[in-house]
Amino acid sequence: MNHLLRLLLVGGVIASAVLIVAVGLARNDADLLAPANLVLFLIGVALYLLPTALALYRHCNSTAGIVAVNILLGWTIFGWFVAIGWAAGGKVRSLSPTVGAPPSPVLHGR
Repeated sequence: MNHLLRLLLVGGVIASAVLIVAVGLARNDADLLAPANLVLFLIGVALYLLPTALALYRHCNSTAGIVAVNILLGWTIFGWFVAIGWAAGGKVRSLSPTVGAPPSPVLHGR
């Protein structure tokens, strides 16, 4: 009997805690959505700066121009597409060729 009383008491406390939390969330759901809003904001910023990241990754010759178009005109859809197209199709800096050591002569058995 004592075990059943404890079970009912703990169950009642848990049920009332769930009810209190549910009522609190129903009245103020902005606090609950704050982490989701932060994640969505960070995803939006990453997508907005995608042309800049692509230009930096590809070592484009006109990275500064791409960054300027992306930052200043990226908020228009047209500016963002111009920046992403420029970053994807722009000329890349050529790296200086590396000079290796001359091949060593092959010595056949003496």
